[in-house]
This record gives sequence, C-alpha cells and structure tokens, in this order.
Amino acid sequence: MIYYYDLHIHTVLSPCADELMTPHNIFNMAKLKGLDIIAITDHNSLKQIKVCKEISESYDILFIPGVEISVKEGCHVLVYFKHVEDALSYDTYLESFIHKQGYDKSLYKDQEITNIYDEVIDIYPFDLSPFVDLSIDDLVLSLSSYDHILVYAHADRKKHGAMPYVKEKPLDGIEFSLHVNPNLILEKEIASQIKFHNSDAHTITEMLERTEKNKIELESLSIEAFFNYVKHG
Repeated sequence: MIYYYDLHIHTVLSPCADELMTPHNIFNMAKLKGLDIIAITDHNSLKQIKVCKEISESYDILFIPGVEISVKEGCHVLVYFKHVEDALSYDTYLESFIHKQGYDKSLYKDQEITNIYDEVIDIYPFDLSPFVDLSIDDLVLSLSSYDHILVYAHADRKKHGAMPYVKEKPLDGIEFSLHVNPNLILEKEIASQIKFHNSDAHTITEMLERTEKNKIELESLSIEAFFNYVKHG
C-alpha cells in the first residue's frame, strides 16, 4: 500500500516552533493534508510524545515517536522509536546531556508542554536548541538497547547538514530537503541508502501535502511495517 508521510515536525516544545504548533493542530493539519504517517521530532526532548500518542488514537494516522538530536559534530540526527515507553525512557537519559542554561526570550518563545486539550501545563526551563554532549558514536551506542531508527536530518543543508558524515558513518537513512540537488542523491555511496523528504515544520503551514517525494510503500499502516521497510528495505 502507498502511504504519505511527514516525519519531521516540531511542536510548541521546540523553542523555534510557532505557537500554533500544538499537538491537536498538527494532527488536524495532517488529516487535512492527507498524510497517513507523521512523527513528532522536537529538539532534544521527547516530553510531548506521551500526549501526542494519546491524541493520535483519535485519528486514522500512524504516529511515530521521535526526536531531533543536535550532536557534537554540528549536525542533527532524527531518532524514531518503535515504542512510546522507550521514547520516554530515552528522554530521561537524554536529559543528562542537555546544557542547563536559560534561553533568550527575545529570540525564542516559551518551550511549552501541553495536555491532550492543547492547554499549557508546563514550561521547559532550559534551552533545547544547543548541541548536546553526545557524538554520533555516543548516540548510536546509547540507543543499542532500544528498537529505534537513526536518520541524518536535512543532510543537504549548509547549516547543520550532515553530508561529511553520511558516507563516513552511515545510519539507517538520510533526510533531504524537498529541493535537494538530484545529482547528490545519485552519488554512489548515497543511492543505496534509505532516503526521506520531510518538512522540518516549525509552522502549521509548512507541513507537507501528498507529493511524489513523501510517499512510501508499506505492507500495512503500522509501526512494525515502517520499521521493517527501513531496516530491511
């Protein structure tokens, strides 16, 4: 079956996301845009995942718990978990690698945690935007006991791109922007790797619609089928 996805979406927990990026708004927009699969991937935190999972049960949309981690090398890596419990467990581990510093509210909005009604129930006090004290190798090792998928985020971007590491340290997949140079994708070391095109949405209008670039063929609309596709092709 063919399904359409957007696997890189930020909620109001991310400091650079718009205030309209509440969980319900995200799921409603995903439904309006005809998406079958979405992943929430806030910066360096999974504290919004439990609520998003609860909300997802009211929608005919496959929800994949995730996070966008800013590693020491200067690039970003998307982590997807098969189980919400694992995501929440890893969040506790990840917390110890976040620099406990405040953030400039003239640059960033509050990092909000909401309930299932999109009501703000907490504000995360430390800046989630800086790089954490984990390298790519550290990240891989720390996830060894979890069912997970690792994908280089927006690898083709100049800022926080991962092209120097895509060939040197291949992960489970690579995310490219929608307007990536096609010659880059055809390079020998990249052509054989799993590739995704996501929105990296920080505003509600940035979320993807159905296109040829963000479709995927799975045996079923399930987390097991998605993991099987990425891990085994």
